[in-house]
Amino acid sequence: MGYKNVCVNCRISLSEGTNYEFFNRNKTCPNCKGKMYFVNEKFKAPKKSNDKEWKIIEYLLLSGYDFRNPYCGYEQCIYFEFPKNLQEAEAFIREMRKLK
Repeated sequence: MGYKNVCVNCRISLSEGTNYEFFNRNKTCPNCKGKMYFVNEKFKAPKKSNDKEWKIIEYLLLSGYDFRNPYCGYEQCIYFEFPKNLQEAEAFIREMRKLK
């Protein structure tokens, strides 16, 4: 559990702990030296061999989604189902942008 850094090139997720203030958002991948993406503790990496899910994750990360619940107000939360394909991911990002 805790915040994570994700490398879509190497398909790894590194847990960084639960203290948000100490989290390193500018980390590079220890394997490929590429960019790692800051994600919420709700992120669960698929198997490295799951090309379909990694493509969806890459699209979501490049679109700025960090796997937090997109809307949680004082009296209600709106939860969303994870996209199952790139077409659903595109629609998901359009909906997230409306909520901001």
